[in-house]
Amino acid sequence: MRWTLDREKGTASPQGASAALRGLAVPVRPMLGGLAVAPQDGPAISTGDTGRFGGNMDFNEVVEGNTVYLPVQQPGALLYLGDAHALQGDGETSQYALETSMDVEFTVALIKGKAVGMPRVESPAQIMVLGQAGSLDDALRAATAGMTQWLQQDYGLSLSDSAIVLGSAVQYSVANLAGRSVGVAAKINKSLLPRR
Repeated sequence: MRWTLDREKGTASPQGASAALRGLAVPVRPMLGGLAVAPQDGPAISTGDTGRFGGNMDFNEVVEGNTVYLPVQQPGALLYLGDAHALQGDGETSQYALETSMDVEFTVALIKGKAVGMPRVESPAQIMVLGQAGSLDDALRAATAGMTQWLQQDYGLSLSDSAIVLGSAVQYSVANLAGRSVGVAAKINKSLLPRR
């Protein structure tokens, strides 16, 4: 499906839509599907792979104003980005998100001495951890473990404190279903957490 982007209105409409979809206009929310650093030494990877290094995450919270944290595993990190979308629903279920070209401005900062087990995203309102694996079960476990690590590292919560926060306040979303691996995001509202 090809889409027409209306930059003034901030919407996208399918070209040649069926009668049922005629008049459909969705609000765009530009995001990057691919954002990664080079992984540790090992087998070669492609831009479609994912892991703790990031990759083709297709997580629709990698948007303007949010911060992404990835572990540096090679000298110079070797950052790459791409796979721009004008809009993507949770899960990119059919590989038919609104793919587009995009100019991207970004800033890189090195935070020394911090372990990052899984890709992290921070918005003004939430902290989010993306678990990526071969199954939704494994991705959910990875996201939960990564969130627990973040709560302990940066918010000073014990393991039992973290379990209480997760059990009462965590939100999960399916970030990606269409790639070679799947992604699940664990999200917690920062208003519920102690100040850092």
